[in-house]
Amino acid sequence: MEINYDKELKELKSDFNTESQELIEKAFLIALKGHKGQKRKSGDPYITHCIEVAKILKQLKMDAVTIAAGILHDILEDTDYKVEMIKNEINEEVAFLIEGLTYVTAKVFKTKGQVFSEALRKMFLAMSKDIRVVIIKLADRLHNLRTVQFLDEERQKQIAYETLNIYAPLAHRFGMQRIKSEMEDISFKILYPEQYNHIRESINVNKESREKEINDLIKEINELLIKNGINGKVSGRAKHFYSIYQKMVRENKTLDSIYDLNAIRIITDTVSNCYAILGIIHSVFKPIPGRFKDYIAMPKSNMYQSLHTTILNKEGKPVEIQIRTFEMDKIAEEGIAAHWIYKEQKKFDFKIDNYFSWVKQILELFGNLKEGEEFIKELKLDLFDEEIFVFTPKGDVKEFIKGATVLDFAYSIHSDLGDKCAGAKINGKWVSFKYELQNGDIVEILTSSTQHPSLDWLKIAKTAKAKNRIRHWLKTSENLKNNIENGKNLLNEKLLKHNISLDDISDEVINEILNNYNFTKKDDLFASIGFGEISENRIANNILRLLKESKSEPLSQPVKKDKKLKGDIIIQGDLSNIEYRFARCCNPVPGDEISGIVTKRGISIHRKNCENLKINKIASSFVEVDWIENIKNYYLSKLKISAFKEKNIFNDINEICKKENIYINSLNSYVENGNLFYDLEIKVKNLNHLKEFLEKIKNLNGVKEVKRTG
Repeated sequence: MEINYDKELKELKSDFNTESQELIEKAFLIALKGHKGQKRKSGDPYITHCIEVAKILKQLKMDAVTIAAGILHDILEDTDYKVEMIKNEINEEVAFLIEGLTYVTAKVFKTKGQVFSEALRKMFLAMSKDIRVVIIKLADRLHNLRTVQFLDEERQKQIAYETLNIYAPLAHRFGMQRIKSEMEDISFKILYPEQYNHIRESINVNKESREKEINDLIKEINELLIKNGINGKVSGRAKHFYSIYQKMVRENKTLDSIYDLNAIRIITDTVSNCYAILGIIHSVFKPIPGRFKDYIAMPKSNMYQSLHTTILNKEGKPVEIQIRTFEMDKIAEEGIAAHWIYKEQKKFDFKIDNYFSWVKQILELFGNLKEGEEFIKELKLDLFDEEIFVFTPKGDVKEFIKGATVLDFAYSIHSDLGDKCAGAKINGKWVSFKYELQNGDIVEILTSSTQHPSLDWLKIAKTAKAKNRIRHWLKTSENLKNNIENGKNLLNEKLLKHNISLDDISDEVINEILNNYNFTKKDDLFASIGFGEISENRIANNILRLLKESKSEPLSQPVKKDKKLKGDIIIQGDLSNIEYRFARCCNPVPGDEISGIVTKRGISIHRKNCENLKINKIASSFVEVDWIENIKNYYLSKLKISAFKEKNIFNDINEICKKENIYINSLNSYVENGNLFYDLEIKVKNLNHLKEFLEKIKNLNGVKEVKRTG
């Protein structure tokens, strides 16, 4: 590949003053010298990558220092140049940015997907000192994606995975929509080629008719603006493939049922004109209720401002309309880069710049988090999920991720308020601290002097700040440790009066107590007794009752052994007249090894490997059971399927069930920690029938794991 270096340098230097041009030229000559003889996988000289990164920064209208650092971004990692040499030959500011970038260029993921949390910490530390570090890194990643086809397939997938999980969401958080969308679409094509091609081909089929509809609407809106004397630029915008795919997964829709594949954007010169245009649009076209959002009055956390509404066009199809000013549009596309320009290229102060205060919060997260995987889960939840906006009683706006609770709100105000949070008044109505905040809620926190964090709070809190504070309290509170021990001793003393030691109580009885009082671990129960929140007398009496019930003699009548009961079960012994039922905890099916346990309600039949069966220590309550031959009935089985969030396998599951003559009892899906989960209840003939079904599900594209529950 022939490169006209003079032409490339001239393009990079254009529009700058003499001093800035000299700086860029110095950087260019150092890069030429340092990377001399180095080649990329494509066979092109390595310097081509440096030039293309600098061009992306130039398009973002970054300053000469940033462009110089972009040209030299790999000089420390791939050549013999040292930081001091850059300081001496160019200046300290460029050297600082390049040094920060060497931290960021460390691979975020190990080969198997584990996170280098230290590399991430350094990334955010560098960002907090100078935001231009991350802008250069995003430009670097974008060009690497544009040329990723020259790498082997495994490396392509690794880069795409890193991008979708770290760099594209980071670009979103910084409001750099143009870069984010291109990153996502390239990564989507690499990781999910079938889905990418399906969307691309399907969209192209009706492309002409959709474009005609959009062009007709653009013409009509333009005429309305002229008629009302409002200056405005109207254009159409096709949604990016990955955003379409996300909507299909999120709303469980097929591509045919998604109509708003295109949007209309109206750009005007003043905020007052934005609202005037909105009124005109709504007076002519029918708006869809619940689809209006005012991001001008309440900007998103990434600085995005716009009015959004969805109207029905003449064909009765929904079309999204976005209305904003020219300045808002610039920031919407380029985000923090444009914001940096508007701030007259002054360095950011994260302590006073509200838009980027979250960078400081991220750095605080590393204090107690040792595992990288744990950090990345909370990082993604805190930064990259959908936002909601709520109000304090004084009218201040607070922003949270969707799903955040009253507890998160309390900790966002002050850690002491969170520690004592007992609930809240939402719009004047009392709710518990588990309540999920909704857009527009007015939140007033209620506290109690006896309240304190517990392990269960970690499940309720959604934001990293709240979780971090709860963990800190649990790890450092001597009061908690003392009360766990105190509570355990108080309960044991009560039981010893009845000649029973706490150590002799079966796990089954303890688990039932924990379930009854909504505890997950024994320490939570003991702590509540120690803190005086629950009476040890009450817990001791409940334990004694459960022990008495488990030792009660079963009803029995002398009958012949091996007598077949009603249905498909044979009882070995004298209990064949007692009613039986299949335990819902493990749902045995014909072919499973089974065992029975006598309860007050009859015989409960479990799989032999069921945990509830294992923890029963009363031998007299067991009874041998077996299946009859030639069973014709169908039996219930429960499964949990985990899949990649981007892959919707609902239709595939349904098709397999039809082919295998399996009946779906229920199918629920939910997203947790970035994965898509399905809780599936099916009815099968026997164990072999179930195993064949499991194998087919495992082989589906996008399935990570499938297991039988119970």
